[in-house]
Amino acid sequence: MASLEEIRLARLDKLNLLIKKGINPFPTKTNQDYTNIEAVEKFEEISSSGKSIHLVGRILSLRAQGKIVFFHFDDGSEKFQALLKSGEAISDENFELFEQCFDIGDFVEVKGILFLTKKEEKTILAEEVRMLSKSLRPLPEKWHGLTDIEERFRRRYLDLISTEGVKERFVVRSKIIALIREFYVNKGFVEVDLPNLQPLAGGATAAPFTTHHNALGMDFFLPIAQELYLKQLLAGGMNKVFEIGKRFRNEGIDTTHNPEFTMLESNEAYVDAEDQRKFVEELFRYVVKGVFGKLKFEYEGQTIDFETNFKVMKYPDITDEEYKRDLRSSLIQPTFLVDYPVSANPFAKRKDDNPDLIDRFQLIIAGTELVNAFSELNNPIDQKERYLEEDKKGKKGNKEISPSDLEYLEAMEYGMPPNGGIGIGIDRLVMLLTNTQNIKEVILFPTLKPRGEN
Repeated sequence: MASLEEIRLARLDKLNLLIKKGINPFPTKTNQDYTNIEAVEKFEEISSSGKSIHLVGRILSLRAQGKIVFFHFDDGSEKFQALLKSGEAISDENFELFEQCFDIGDFVEVKGILFLTKKEEKTILAEEVRMLSKSLRPLPEKWHGLTDIEERFRRRYLDLISTEGVKERFVVRSKIIALIREFYVNKGFVEVDLPNLQPLAGGATAAPFTTHHNALGMDFFLPIAQELYLKQLLAGGMNKVFEIGKRFRNEGIDTTHNPEFTMLESNEAYVDAEDQRKFVEELFRYVVKGVFGKLKFEYEGQTIDFETNFKVMKYPDITDEEYKRDLRSSLIQPTFLVDYPVSANPFAKRKDDNPDLIDRFQLIIAGTELVNAFSELNNPIDQKERYLEEDKKGKKGNKEISPSDLEYLEAMEYGMPPNGGIGIGIDRLVMLLTNTQNIKEVILFPTLKPRGEN
């Protein structure tokens, strides 16, 4: 069996042969009359016309039988079959060129007439096959794919081709984000763009990533959260705002954590946590219905039910370890955890009937935290006291704090309306709705160590 380098050298020879024959292996112009899925859907109409059309795509399989060659090619919309018969439709010269220079992995343009084979497979009888992009490395074998999981994530472009279901999962991810955005816009929210270079890492309790700006001669932080900027917009009269964007937290990596992740954050004036629970419940039903066409779906062999009202449960007086080990993992159906201690979040408003608790909730589904939300603190005096407590933790070496932000406090002193804030982990939501157990499977290019590092 030829080595990878031997295959590469052989393909370089084919590339040079094309060039010697005056053929550009990487032409600029592409002729495409229909996508492959359109050719499938409009097959009767196109084939009955008897006209030649141009289809394009990457060769995925190829089998030769003497002077006959069948190959399948995929343009990203659908796989389609082509037939080459030497001396019939295609010239002997073009047929010979195909045999000499074309391989699985090449991108091609096929000109021909559509017809049905004896096995009733929709096929294009090639009159001409033109090279669009010559591949120099072989694709992974379809039946083996990429067996090394790290290599799957590292070379996602090959993973999308060779591993069943991967491309479809990311198509669903895109649909989920589109449904969320659609829901928010229909509710009157304005989508905003917020800075990714921030002078302070605030809005959540997490260790940040630091970078340096040469011209200003100062360090900046990548966002761990955007809620402080969103709430400043509320102070300025923008009552419903949201952002879907990247967040960066300098923390460990496991099946539900990646240092770079996608989050939705929103703030709405004149609502509290109870209002936000209703909003979240409606949002999740909207997304689930949009993805599945129904309100029940399977996750890890269990039916997750969105038809019934979400459960509401008070956060118990237990340690963080007990919560993660015992309580959280036991919550399979959608459950809101409410009534957290003040120490749990420096930006949540105290409950009117019990100032030792904050008006906060988290949504747990299938043992995973998907939503964090609360009635936002708009009292600058209380906020300053909370900041001082965070600063004390920082002086003791705790890196996962939200330090005092004097500019934010100043904005609060100008007056900030009562409001509710929501944070939703997009990656974890995609995991749930695609029945996936590793966050790396729903991030196209997850954070990995460079090759060769232990």
